[in-house]
Amino acid sequence: GGVDAAVATYAAGVTEPGHHVAMIGTSMCWGYVAPTADAGHGLIAFPYVIGDDLYVFGGAATAGASVTWYREQFCQAEVAEGRATGRDPHAILEDYAAAVPPGSDGVVFLPYLMGERSPVWDGKASGAFVGLNLFHTRAHLYRAVLEGVTLALRHNMESGAKGSVPLEPRLVVVGGAARSDLWMQIIADVTGYPVWTIEEDVEAALGAARIAALGVGLIAREDRDSWITLVERASPDAARKARYDTVFGIYAGLYPALQNSMHALATLRGIATREGPPR
Repeated sequence: GGVDAAVATYAAGVTEPGHHVAMIGTSMCWGYVAPTADAGHGLIAFPYVIGDDLYVFGGAATAGASVTWYREQFCQAEVAEGRATGRDPHAILEDYAAAVPPGSDGVVFLPYLMGERSPVWDGKASGAFVGLNLFHTRAHLYRAVLEGVTLALRHNMESGAKGSVPLEPRLVVVGGAARSDLWMQIIADVTGYPVWTIEEDVEAALGAARIAALGVGLIAREDRDSWITLVERASPDAARKARYDTVFGIYAGLYPALQNSMHALATLRGIATREGPPR
């Protein structure tokens, strides 16, 4: 057995060192299999669900939760349009966001809406839109949210790339985010990895079934993809990747620059919570 992320990783066919999967739902977890791990890289590790290797992983506290928060707080017009037309409000927002250039015309989102996990490890970190201008629209900010979560994914992947094995040259994505073509392309462009997803609507439950089948001898460890169909969803574009490299450099510098202010604001939030809501 194992935690959901590790079991979902096995469901995606991860059997050998260097295989890696991003599970992006309410939160985000990215992990890979390796024979050894170094905690100094900012990730954590425990025994993988099969074999003798380790599952080395990290993630973001609010991934899809950031998208839901933004939609619910700021996108009533798109929600109303969805009710009137029968379309998913996310699909409407993505149509608008797809027309926004990579980098969201200079807006970067920090998805630290409940503190942050790896490699930041700061419960007092807080979210931010940085670079706002009067010409920015809801579409810019929606794309910035998708990009911000993806930049957090890259932050973890760069920590993982310092590990004991090279990463496989493809990234498998599972979870609700995999339904979004736009988000899959953003992930490919930000990380530089081709993005693959599982065609079937299965995740951790299938992984648990595979572990049971392995245990009773119905499948072999090397049967990587025999229960699923992996399909390539997006390939990185060199020009967009170069632009996102610049954006990532900015993103990675924002937390250290804002850390003291984030902590001071967390203290104020604590005072406000103890005093109760304003009357």
